[in-house]
Amino acid sequence: LEEVTVARIAEVEDFSKQWCLAWHHSGGILASCGDDKVVRVWKCTPESPFLECRTKLDSSHSRAIRSVCFSHDGKFLASASFDSTIVIYERGDDGEFEETNKLEGHESEVKSCAFSPSDEFFATCSRDKSVWFWQLDEEDDFAVSSILQPHTGDVKFVVWHPTEDLLVSCSYDFSIRLYTFDGEDWVTHQHIADAHDGTVWSAAFDASGRRMVTIGEDRVIQLWTCTATPEEGGVRNGKWQKAARCTVEGTRWPLYSVSWSSLNGLIAVGGGDETVRVFSVEGTEGEEVIQEIAKYSGHEGDVNSVSWHPKDANLLASASDDGSIRLLRLQL
Repeated sequence: LEEVTVARIAEVEDFSKQWCLAWHHSGGILASCGDDKVVRVWKCTPESPFLECRTKLDSSHSRAIRSVCFSHDGKFLASASFDSTIVIYERGDDGEFEETNKLEGHESEVKSCAFSPSDEFFATCSRDKSVWFWQLDEEDDFAVSSILQPHTGDVKFVVWHPTEDLLVSCSYDFSIRLYTFDGEDWVTHQHIADAHDGTVWSAAFDASGRRMVTIGEDRVIQLWTCTATPEEGGVRNGKWQKAARCTVEGTRWPLYSVSWSSLNGLIAVGGGDETVRVFSVEGTEGEEVIQEIAKYSGHEGDVNSVSWHPKDANLLASASDDGSIRLLRLQL
């Protein structure tokens, strides 16, 4: 792995600050959002130019769009905005997305949104310190399932377990929380105070769903493991505990985004030092070591979002304050 490098293969720019990227499960399209209140849907091609703008969704948002995500069945695209709303776009028979719903209720900027693995539930979080759970009914309407205000600060990010109805939230209050559904309501399953020494910005699961990483203002990549057996109810009933950790050297800036590839097992991280870094996790359970193996320093602003391609193990997308979206290829 000493010879691993990261090279830029595609770049689109001249946009305002770019906040978030999300791949469609097929890997064929990529959604992006930013300060210009527009969601762009890009066609990803195997040959140059690699990225082509397929659709520009001029949403009804009145402020910057902070987060975008696709449902797992590919039917819906969602965008969360600083205007405190979430817009839902539905994919028509022609393959194009059209705004069909607007979710309101948050009292401040919505920072993140995510569909559960079954697409039955949808989670949002906000600067108002709340985490909302929405449920999708048979008519494709989103109804509020639960509203929790578990954190004492801005909730920066939410992410679902890859196969279970288990949600993680990351907060300005240095903590992370895990939530499960008890049959009637969503409840806090585990509260981990002081998960980081500073704001927790993002989290990601590995393909097995038994390991998780969080990143934060303290420049730390923290690995968490769940040791519960299937007989004990698996990850939905198990407790998560700290395993390995890695403090990123050579920077004093926060880490903002993390993505854990389900294909190659590598972790990509973007942060305030304008750099995308790639890490490996080596060793057996309980003796893991997180090592930086490659980096890309071509951005000219904070790297706000990194996301591994779901089908190509060596392809990574990044979005930055510099207004660019880049496709990066890992060269082994």
